[in-house]
Amino acid sequence: MALILYIDMDSFFASCEIARHPELKGKPLIVGSSPIKTKERGVVQACNYEARKYGIRSAMPTTMAYKLCSDVAYLEADNSYYERVSSEIEALLKAHNLRMEMDSIDEAAIELETDGRDSALELAKRIKNDIKNRFNLPCTVGIARGKIIAKMACDSAKPDGLIFLDRTDVKAFLQNLSVGKIPGVGNKTENKLGMLGIKTVGDLAKTDPTVLFGALGSFGKELFLIANGNDQSRVLDETPAISIGREKTLDKNANSVDEMSGTILELADAVMEEAKKRNVAFKNIGVKTRYSDFTDRIKSRSLNNYSESKEVLITTAKKLFSELVGKKPVRKIGVRVSMLSQRKGQKSL
Repeated sequence: MALILYIDMDSFFASCEIARHPELKGKPLIVGSSPIKTKERGVVQACNYEARKYGIRSAMPTTMAYKLCSDVAYLEADNSYYERVSSEIEALLKAHNLRMEMDSIDEAAIELETDGRDSALELAKRIKNDIKNRFNLPCTVGIARGKIIAKMACDSAKPDGLIFLDRTDVKAFLQNLSVGKIPGVGNKTENKLGMLGIKTVGDLAKTDPTVLFGALGSFGKELFLIANGNDQSRVLDETPAISIGREKTLDKNANSVDEMSGTILELADAVMEEAKKRNVAFKNIGVKTRYSDFTDRIKSRSLNNYSESKEVLITTAKKLFSELVGKKPVRKIGVRVSMLSQRKGQKSL
């Protein structure tokens, strides 16, 4: 199992605002979806830890937040600013020349080449200090074997924390956590597990895996392995050599595939142009959505055969997007092809 260093920016949007409005430090702050003149009609897009102490949470109507804390500060979200800072943090992390993956606008995972505790902690401290010194932003780092458990460790150490889970620490760490703390376990899955009497990760670890497979399919098997500290998840290093992708922020938030259709065609054209330049065919198509709350979702599908068809790319991408849109407004989308192969008459990749 690979040793993974997982970085999560603490209350990222709110922290970005406090970095440029230091007078708000230590005060409860809401970053909202509406202009300051109509803030009472908005939704909490993010808030800092001081606001959370009053029970304020993201996606809460601003009117409710004011009832919980009447003197909470309010700033309208500046999405382009947060994306710019995120890109600069990504560049800082990539400078370490290790396999790296951005999980979302404020989370990243780095796969370490060493298995040593001291060198891993040294790198984590350096990253925390670099981000603090350059951007005046706090982050939390979790280190464990496997990306999923590293993320869980990171979540447990917030805010501004650092935790290393050695092989001997993992089971004790997982034992009493709610199963809902496992990434990918939503309310529906948590309820299914609850009906089986499974409330904690410790309960999950002791359950017959055939029961879990019967209830949840292959995901049940994966959960059983994770609950027992066997996390095989790795960092996906999407380099140009193994994939071709393009992303674009929409002119306005979209709620359907039809509203994104023009941008999908534009991205497909760009991907196909690059594939033609490299003289490659593809066997996997993936799409990405970034929602208005800046959470990301990714879906992909493998084809039966290698393809060079733009029509196949567009049709498959639209089907994948149809599974991701509708729940929340979408602000940014991406289209990607992978599992590349050199076309006939050329050297293999």
